[in-house]
Amino acid sequence: MQDRASFTAETVALMRALETHRGPGRRLFVDPHAEPFTRGRLRVLARCSRVPGLGGAAAWAYDRVAGPGPRPSAVARTRFIDDVVNGRAPEVDQVVLLGAGFDTRAHRLPALASVTTFEVDHPATQARKTAVVAGEGLDARGVVYVPVDFERDHLDRSLVASGFDPARPSVFVWEGVTNYLTAAAVDTTLATIRELSAPGSTLVVTYVHAGVLDGSAEFPEAERWVHNVQRAGEPWTFGLDPSEVPAFLRARGFELVVDVSTRDADRGRFAALGRRERGSDLYHVAVAEAG
Repeated sequence: MQDRASFTAETVALMRALETHRGPGRRLFVDPHAEPFTRGRLRVLARCSRVPGLGGAAAWAYDRVAGPGPRPSAVARTRFIDDVVNGRAPEVDQVVLLGAGFDTRAHRLPALASVTTFEVDHPATQARKTAVVAGEGLDARGVVYVPVDFERDHLDRSLVASGFDPARPSVFVWEGVTNYLTAAAVDTTLATIRELSAPGSTLVVTYVHAGVLDGSAEFPEAERWVHNVQRAGEPWTFGLDPSEVPAFLRARGFELVVDVSTRDADRGRFAALGRRERGSDLYHVAVAEAG
């Protein structure tokens, strides 16, 4: 990653804001803290979506530019991961957000109120994150910020030095990160997570279909999506074949529990709300247990 706050982290914050502003009975989740992490045109769009009746129109306008896949995929994966974290939080007292970006789960999920949340990210993105948290007056008690460059720094040393206890079970959330790393960095990070995972620990990780990178698989939304992240200066560099994920994780000390595309991750909620959008088959969320 470059020495600046992640633009993709900001766009994901916009997507959460757009979902929140849809209003009761029309949204998959509520994130009242997402909008302050947007700037410029993204902030304008987020504010427009607050106008009654314009939430859906703002999301439509975003999709006209970004394509049909990114926003509903981000919405579906957010709700899916929220459900996993809410389900596991009562059984652990440590949650680690790897590549946390502008994630606000520590501030919006009641299940994390009594859990220590370690937010790990590139120093540049984290500097922006902490500035917004302070500026908005958000309660950061129970949140520990751990600046780490995944390509260069030692994750284990940084976490332990920040108070993480590898003897206690934890939930590791690695959302929206692996597709921007090298294969070596992914392997190194997974090895470290396994070393830090006490029995009963859970890993939640997202990835893109490897076929998007080598051209061996076709998805209607892929070309525009790949072009947009390249144009933003944050191209995709790593992916996995879903059929190989169980063996991939097992070789690294984890047993796969579930692997879903973001097309299925909403669990039918879009349709139940009368919404026609859907996530993408090229983006996946996997949940695994430390073996």
